[in-house]
Amino acid sequence: MDYSQYPSRSVLCVDMRSFYASCAAVLLGLDPMTCFLAVVGNTERQGSIVLAASPALKREFGVQTGTRLYQLPDDPRIKLVNPKMGLFVRVSTELTRLFCRYVPPDAIHTYSVDESFIQVDGVESIWGDVRTIAMKIQDDMEREFGLPCAVGIGPNLLMAKLCLDLEAKKSADGVAVWGYEDVKTKLWPLSPLRRMWGIGSRLEKTLNRMGIFTVGQLAHYDLRRLEKTFGVMGNQLYYHAWGIDLSAIGAPIMEGQVSYGKSQILLRDYPNPDEVKHVILEMCEEVAKRARAHRQAGR
Repeated sequence: MDYSQYPSRSVLCVDMRSFYASCAAVLLGLDPMTCFLAVVGNTERQGSIVLAASPALKREFGVQTGTRLYQLPDDPRIKLVNPKMGLFVRVSTELTRLFCRYVPPDAIHTYSVDESFIQVDGVESIWGDVRTIAMKIQDDMEREFGLPCAVGIGPNLLMAKLCLDLEAKKSADGVAVWGYEDVKTKLWPLSPLRRMWGIGSRLEKTLNRMGIFTVGQLAHYDLRRLEKTFGVMGNQLYYHAWGIDLSAIGAPIMEGQVSYGKSQILLRDYPNPDEVKHVILEMCEEVAKRARAHRQAGR
């Protein structure tokens, strides 16, 4: 692959670590990285679920998002708080304003309430190289909000996101840089395939049936066969396996993937199959209504 013909930009993917739990911890005057804190849907209902857990709570007690309140260990060190969505959104907005100190607004793409892409091409002469900018943002966020973050850096949105998920979140300083030269050594060995951004468990099973188990195998698979099987998404899968992504800031990263879904948190077990069918029917009706509103049909 001749990477010289593809754009090589300076893109940061910034992720606020355990954002909801970290915000709640700071509000209580606790250290987000060392406290044992869980944000629970409703602290008064034992069937309620954990919406977010602090890194220490995940590490020491194995608590994950979706754990039921009654499943939490009976430990006095664990703090339980109700969600304050208004606060979380306001903090997220303020963090975006922080990014605007370094780049203009059109160079920022808010991917989710706790994750953003920032393109820093053209401002290096003001703030320093791309790693320096990432560390400045980290420092500002820690000093002004008390919130930790990890930053993945890459030549495009895809590589920045992969760098964040696969290396930056695990590194000591929370910053990592990937370039096209890292594709063969860092991306291609990746397995199982669902660890690759954009590949879910169903798609992974289909690829496995085709004899594809690593990203490297996907990169060397016949492009025409991928396109025949998956359409435009097959083309994207092939080039993403080579680390190539032409998406601009603000554009959808996996164009061609159109889906509508609905998830629902149940506050108790549903052992009766008839009750389960009622819940599923309600969810199906909601999804179908949204699809019709956008003039889409399923296949």
